[in-house]
Amino acid sequence: MTPSRLPTGGWRPLAFLTVVLGALSGTARADLISPGALSRAHEKLEGLQNCTKCHPAGKQFSAESCLECHKEIRPSLTAGKGFHGRSTEKACETCHHEHQGKNFPLIDWGDGGQKSFDHAKTGFELTGKHAKAKCETCHDPRRVTDPAVKEVLAKGRKSLLGAPATCAGCHFDEHRGQIGNDCQKCHAPEAWKPASKGFDHAKTRYPLGGLHAKVPCAKCHVPLTDPEGKHDFPQAVSPTYARYKPLPFATCTDCHKDPHQNRFGLLCVTCHVVDGWKVIKVGQGDKVAFHEKARYPLRGAHVQVECKYCHGPFEGQAKAVFKELRFAACTDCHQDAHLGQLGPKGTPQAACDRCHAVQGWVPVRFELTEHQKTKYPLEGAHVAVACDRCHTKNPKMIDKATPAMRAEARRQHRQVKVSEFTIEKKVDDRKVDGKRCTSCHRDVHQGQFDKRMAVDGCTACHDQVTFTKTKFDHARDTKFRLDGKHGRTACASCHATATGKDGKPYVKYAGAPTACVKCHADPHAAQFAVKKVTECAACHGVEDWKKPKFVHGEPFTTYTLTGKHAKVSCEKCHPVVKVGNLQIKRYKPVSRDCQGCHADFHKGAFRGYEP
Repeated sequence: MTPSRLPTGGWRPLAFLTVVLGALSGTARADLISPGALSRAHEKLEGLQNCTKCHPAGKQFSAESCLECHKEIRPSLTAGKGFHGRSTEKACETCHHEHQGKNFPLIDWGDGGQKSFDHAKTGFELTGKHAKAKCETCHDPRRVTDPAVKEVLAKGRKSLLGAPATCAGCHFDEHRGQIGNDCQKCHAPEAWKPASKGFDHAKTRYPLGGLHAKVPCAKCHVPLTDPEGKHDFPQAVSPTYARYKPLPFATCTDCHKDPHQNRFGLLCVTCHVVDGWKVIKVGQGDKVAFHEKARYPLRGAHVQVECKYCHGPFEGQAKAVFKELRFAACTDCHQDAHLGQLGPKGTPQAACDRCHAVQGWVPVRFELTEHQKTKYPLEGAHVAVACDRCHTKNPKMIDKATPAMRAEARRQHRQVKVSEFTIEKKVDDRKVDGKRCTSCHRDVHQGQFDKRMAVDGCTACHDQVTFTKTKFDHARDTKFRLDGKHGRTACASCHATATGKDGKPYVKYAGAPTACVKCHADPHAAQFAVKKVTECAACHGVEDWKKPKFVHGEPFTTYTLTGKHAKVSCEKCHPVVKVGNLQIKRYKPVSRDCQGCHADFHKGAFRGYEP
């Protein structure tokens, strides 16, 4: 045992007490063997018979004794994290003094008290406004996510452990998930506003240039109102927030009204610059004017293209070519960026201008109306799905560019440009079948309905409007009708959750047991089993277990109750007996002879008598 602080405040070895106690009576020894009363938190351990629960007999007191009860601390010790895990002092009693009385605090904060505690020792230094926050603001039981600490709090105990170390653990996300969880990229503990770490718009997908740099943020990032207001906990600072994502910016008209009413196309940068709307690009006038007299007037983005990229000279040519240039189709100059996914070169379905315009490759002019004319018209919830959820990006698409395409690009001193978005035929090297949902969707049932899906697919139970609403009928689609109370039982009671081969959970539907004893315990302990199988339905119905169909006669038993037997309570003949740890009514074996239940008042005088 360790030395303990005596009531006088001095430290003395416990061994000294043992010598003194040897000469004392039993009563006096019981009064003095304890160094002092336990704190209120440990008062249930008061008494000589409880000493060894903390001080193992014959062993030195150690932290293991404390950890037997305070299991929530062990993970941080093992990981070397938090205050206890980072501390070099491993003896609990150094900071937590016991046997000092019921009202003695168990945490030794030092001379300055709790306010003087160096929070940096926990691995989370309090800086900025964090240094001014009250302890209970962060150490709020509602913020705790650690299961071990939550269990401690549920028992009514107090603990400072389990406080979150992330911004989102304490603060509501004022951006409502638009920007991610790394708040410290822009903000510092000193203050939420302004974003003191210096948000740099130049590092975004839309750097601000020219007059755009002078536009107030709220002009583009308009405030939105959260329908849930300030939320309950953690509470939002404001019910309004700025919209950051998604913000369209592919074309100028996403933000600005087109004063030309689309007479010159959507690509405003053909003539204008961000330095000012009235600043018009120069240097192209002569070329444009000349081309107006040619068979191919320049429009849209073609105005900005240098002459050499169309006329050459290219590799293998002595001089530029201005006559006999083909321009009937886009592919006369441009390579098929979709690598033939839409159809062979020169076919109507592969024509670029079905979806693209000379004003720019994007935005694409392919809307729902066009999609409905494809081999896979969009129905139900598919109408609202973003294009790139089905037409995914595949960086390996560039590898499928043919040697001929690469050679032609080199000859023209151009790059091989390929759209990474897959359109049809293959998606991520998997064959797409519009009739099979699993071409795009993961089979959440882990192959339980493979045979059925081979015929009808997922649509046998689900429709395209919503996945959660099903057409499944337990009576029609299974061999087990849900009658009586079974029809009111929650699905999860019979269909448990398991972990699939991919590590993800799924509900087990196929192979669910149909025998009563597979779901219900046999209260009769197999007394009615035939070949080790109990057929509960012989006596019980699905409406109410306590209202059996059993009657004391055929076909249930050959022993019919007549006379006064019919009025006798069941327990008289079928007593409760103990079988192992169970108490059950005994139905088999039960004697059918009179003397099996009744005393022989004739004392054997009629034994052997046959009337």
